[in-house]
Amino acid sequence: IFPALDINKSSTRKEDLLDFIADVSPDDNPLSTLFGTTTASNTLHEWTEDYEGRPTAVTAIAEGADATFSDLTNPSRRSNIAQVIRQTFQVSGTLRAVNVAGMSDMYDYQATKGAKIWKNQLEYSILRATIASGSSGTGRTMAGIEATVTSHYTARNSGTSLSEAELNAMVYDVASDVGMDDVFDMVVLPLRLRQKVSTFTAGSTKFVDSTDKRLVRPIAVYESDFNVMRIFAHKDVQDSTGTSSVLGLKENKWKIAYLRRPERVQLAKIGDADRGMIIGEATLEFLAERTNARRTGFALAG
Repeated sequence: IFPALDINKSSTRKEDLLDFIADVSPDDNPLSTLFGTTTASNTLHEWTEDYEGRPTAVTAIAEGADATFSDLTNPSRRSNIAQVIRQTFQVSGTLRAVNVAGMSDMYDYQATKGAKIWKNQLEYSILRATIASGSSGTGRTMAGIEATVTSHYTARNSGTSLSEAELNAMVYDVASDVGMDDVFDMVVLPLRLRQKVSTFTAGSTKFVDSTDKRLVRPIAVYESDFNVMRIFAHKDVQDSTGTSSVLGLKENKWKIAYLRRPERVQLAKIGDADRGMIIGEATLEFLAERTNARRTGFALAG
């Protein structure tokens, strides 16, 4: 008679481990995915922006009057700082030698994971960074969207409810300044405020944009009194009571300027480990700041 075998304590059985790894890391980076790209040639990236204000009074010239001249406004010089973003990784010699479930080479896997983290860092900086030129031992940082949108910025009383009237007021502020053709066409807001948009009834509808292969999740489209805009819930927008933000962005007026596009670099081997990094240098280019809007202070519930 053979003794009963406790299969839960068997040291000879092969584990039934699926040969894949499910990556559940956040990858919702619509801004660094949708914004266009361009090239920077220096750590201080500069470009020009022109703006002509709308008439605020009736102008009439008397018959036969002599021509008079006034200086027209010259384009303004805008700038932003290129920020170095780096994600390092290392893998021991043993881990590269053993048979690891879900991947052929742990070093390649960690490099791929590092690239995802790098993009997450870029996305966060695009939204939240405050400009700094850097000093000895301190990295340079770009000015992100929340620090850049100032012409149509309104700080609401803490606890103000996000409503269709508030969203349309944001649209009106921009439309009355730059005209309806240049009003923002995407709204970026925290997850909890995105739930609030779901209660809007006048112009909200859900659909999947199958024509844009960069978007793979359902998004909401809201038809305001002036235009149609896409609504994006975003993990990195400020989401605290009193400071929660709603951003109205004109997609084609933002670009990511790369001084160095991200690349995988293998570092010198030290001891029994292979080391590498994903490194790149970029900044945010805002071509027409007045086409955007920002409001803060909304209540996160109710």
